[in-house]
Amino acid sequence: MKKRRTWQPLLLIMALALGLRIFLVLYPEVIHNDGIEYIRYAKEVLTGNWTAGKANPGYPVLIALVYSLVGNYELAGIWISVIFGVLLILPVFYLGKTIFNERVGIISSLVVAVHPILYSSSGSVLTESTYHFFMATSVLFGWYAFHKGRWVHALLFSLFASLAFLTRPEAIGFLLIFSVWVFFFNPPGGKRSISGRIWMILIATLAFLIFSSPFLIQIRKETGKWSISKKVDVSIGSFSKMGELPSIDEIRPWRKGVPLLSLVKDPLSLLVKMGTGLSKSFYRFQQGFHPLLCFFAVIGWIGIIRNRSRTSLKANLYILTHHFFYFALVFSILIATRRYTSQMIAISIPWAAFGLEVALEWILQRWKLVENKGKVATLSVALLLLILFIQGRVIHSREHREIQREAGLWMKDHLPRGVYIMSRLPQEAFYADLSWTGIPKKGYEEILQIARSKGVGYLVLDENTEERSPGFWGEFKKEDLILLKTWDKENQKIVVYEIIYPK
Repeated sequence: MKKRRTWQPLLLIMALALGLRIFLVLYPEVIHNDGIEYIRYAKEVLTGNWTAGKANPGYPVLIALVYSLVGNYELAGIWISVIFGVLLILPVFYLGKTIFNERVGIISSLVVAVHPILYSSSGSVLTESTYHFFMATSVLFGWYAFHKGRWVHALLFSLFASLAFLTRPEAIGFLLIFSVWVFFFNPPGGKRSISGRIWMILIATLAFLIFSSPFLIQIRKETGKWSISKKVDVSIGSFSKMGELPSIDEIRPWRKGVPLLSLVKDPLSLLVKMGTGLSKSFYRFQQGFHPLLCFFAVIGWIGIIRNRSRTSLKANLYILTHHFFYFALVFSILIATRRYTSQMIAISIPWAAFGLEVALEWILQRWKLVENKGKVATLSVALLLLILFIQGRVIHSREHREIQREAGLWMKDHLPRGVYIMSRLPQEAFYADLSWTGIPKKGYEEILQIARSKGVGYLVLDENTEERSPGFWGEFKKEDLILLKTWDKENQKIVVYEIIYPK
């Protein structure tokens, strides 16, 4: 009966989350730059070339699989994000329940259903939604393995950690964090022998390598060295730049290098970098997490410290270690943006849920509302969820990109097939289903020269053209370009020209 009572609210919350996310399928946002690359990669996967992209293959492989069911790459990517956005409710619920209690688990899962970042990422052709699920699940099973010492939990931890790694390369840090905890700390209320610690680390490491080895070996074959990704190069040497990359990679033509030797040689510089990275990452994180949830999370940590439960404190410190590792080290070396720091949102939600519970207990006792505890708690949670969802719908929107989709769909209907488009961003070419190349930051004559040398048929300009290429419109010549179509929306503008080739 107890299990059924637990699953009933969980199923209702998952149904709520799915219902809200259906709108993201019916009214999809304009695709992101990275989404176009994932779809290009998925097309390569279907031809048998599963390591053709610069990103890790997990998400593109899923797109390729779902495409065979829905027949549309963009829709396949959105459905994957929707499904994993709904499934994320499960590991977050069990994190909250395991560390605190079932009420905290329920509140946490409700927050997952409506959280602005988690909701919006559920409708994007991006890795975020999938990665959030794999990350939260690996943290959950990592704690189970550390706490209970069962090899099956260690295997499940390795499975989900490797799936997270195959989605985003920075997930390799999960294995390091788990190994450090198992080796240096005892589980709550017990002791573990050295041999037991080593065996658990070996099981987790070997399982992780087995699950991830096909990808790691393929990178070794292609690059000639061991690496965790084609985008991130963790090496002993120094930073290196790749040559010119095709297609969408023209937007980000750099291979990020992480020179470990230089970091070790200059520990003071590393400490400064970690300190500034930690503060910057936390600032970006609280922007995405939501100030109200940050407030409740602080209250939650006060409650955790006052509770003085060894199990609860160690479990929360285990989760906090992930924040410190990524905020202070990984993101400080790579990039500390809101998109990257939002990876920690899902595993942080139980702190806010517990903080809300602590705050409600104080309010009920302070104002003598214990008799109306159920009503006050329900109203408070409902108000929090409403604030999160409404604010997310207002702030996190890509409606300003709609003009790109309109232009792309027009070009699909009016331009010949097989031509090349040159534009600042690839969205127009994506919706037109035409090949794309980026506009270089050069002058008018140089842009035309490069376009003609590449066989580009159409030039798509926008409101940023003059800023990127000063003097462009002053040098404009009617004998070079024929105006086909113009879109004007508030401060946005897109103009499509046909390029004239000299006879």
